[in-house]
Amino acid sequence: MKTVDSIGFAASNFEQGQAMFAATLCSKCHTVAGQGGVAGPDLTQLGTRFSNKDILESIIDPNKTISDQYGATVFFLKEGGSIMGRLTNEDADQYYVSQNPFSPQDIRKVAKSSVSKTRVSEVSPMLPGMINRLNPQELVDLMAYLKSGGNPKDTIFSNSNRSTSK
Repeated sequence: MKTVDSIGFAASNFEQGQAMFAATLCSKCHTVAGQGGVAGPDLTQLGTRFSNKDILESIIDPNKTISDQYGATVFFLKEGGSIMGRLTNEDADQYYVSQNPFSPQDIRKVAKSSVSKTRVSEVSPMLPGMINRLNPQELVDLMAYLKSGGNPKDTIFSNSNRSTSK
């Protein structure tokens, strides 16, 4: 948090932030400004709803707050073991479970007759540490990109840093 506050967003770069959104794999699950994946929440309005501290805490510790809409379910099997994933649908006989947030369209069918019980998982499908490999400036750029909702003309970007391509 000190990194973002000490550098400030005036030094941020939109294209670098967008690149960090892809490099940290955020774009595989999350959408910003209509671009990205659908396994996690749309982050376009993130900057208007949450503080820098809240955003960073959610990235660093994704298990702290898990949206009901995107959380996982644990299916305990009668013969032992379990299956965890996002319940996408169910019918009279089957649960339809997406186990891979990077490939949410891959659905596993789980027979209801094989399940002894279910419970909401306390573990987020989002992996912790996704930003650990970023240097301080890359983190600031990513945060500015998220705060701007993917808008390169947002006031968070100074005129001199709005674009690296001239």
